[in-house]
Amino acid sequence: MLRISLLFSEYTMHPIAQQLMNAQLQFVLKELSGDALSGHLQNEANAYCDLLERISVRQLFSEEVIAGWIGRNILGYEPTEALRQQAVMLVEMGLNNPNHQQMPMRQLINRQIYDFMVERLVSRPALRSEVIHSVLGSPIYHRMLSDLLFHAIQDYLLTENPLSRNVPGMSSLLKAGKGMMGKIGNLEQTMAATLKKYLQANVKSTAAFSESLVSKALNEDQLRAFADQLWPHLEAFELGQASRHLEIEGLSYMAMVFWNQIRQTDFMRQQVAYLIKGWYAHAGDQKAMDVLLSLGITRKQIVREVVAVGTPLVNAWVESGYFERRIAEHLESFFNSPETTALLSGSPE
Repeated sequence: MLRISLLFSEYTMHPIAQQLMNAQLQFVLKELSGDALSGHLQNEANAYCDLLERISVRQLFSEEVIAGWIGRNILGYEPTEALRQQAVMLVEMGLNNPNHQQMPMRQLINRQIYDFMVERLVSRPALRSEVIHSVLGSPIYHRMLSDLLFHAIQDYLLTENPLSRNVPGMSSLLKAGKGMMGKIGNLEQTMAATLKKYLQANVKSTAAFSESLVSKALNEDQLRAFADQLWPHLEAFELGQASRHLEIEGLSYMAMVFWNQIRQTDFMRQQVAYLIKGWYAHAGDQKAMDVLLSLGITRKQIVREVVAVGTPLVNAWVESGYFERRIAEHLESFFNSPETTALLSGSPE
């Protein structure tokens, strides 16, 4: 009571108002202390859940409110260098954890999950065909295939091979021809250029043939067989081996640069607005608690977490004197108002 009285010693107010204020403050602090606090938090959490069962998501917060919050706190947020450095520090600490280094992959991915992932890949032949076509149909692959064929043909013609061994005199002819090519000089370069040009012009049919071979090799049965052979090696693979080549510093900087660029684009703003509108069309008129239940969040969980988190938090506020000061300030404003003073004086306006 001494602390409570000292809070208002500098104010001049009606004596009854002073007593009522002290009594109310003492009552509130008692409600927020000891065993009573848990019951108080449970009651408040249940009361709020009652509200969520009566009002819709749209009544709780509008599309504009959500869009504004995302705009201010997500799209408008620029990650700081300090945040990036802390993220790098924590990720590197996690990767360097001795338990992480020696942990086998099977601790994260068991055979059931692995088989599910394989089956998802196997059951999408259209995607598989598109990926194969994109890779083997690219100009980069065509150039690589052309160079590979050129060097193979050149090596076959100018070195010992089954043809030179089986045809009498062919080996000597090839050696003599190779020597003459070297003396002639530009002729060898001209022939090489002509052969390369021919291969580049006709490599598309070769690439298409290789694409059909790869598609046949990567059929469903072959993929499943390969996955079965790979699993024993994968499950024993240690995480430290998988992460030793990660360059977290560079990746984090690139991610921050990318985010700062894309968050300011019209595309991102339009995408956010489109997604919010679509979600509200789906769930905006549903009761708020029904939406939470559909996400697996129950009344019991809400009450439990309010008590679990609220108890230490409120205890800290009460013990530090924060609650007492804040509640007292609001009560003082009420009890010191002209209207309250008039009521207590028996002459209501």
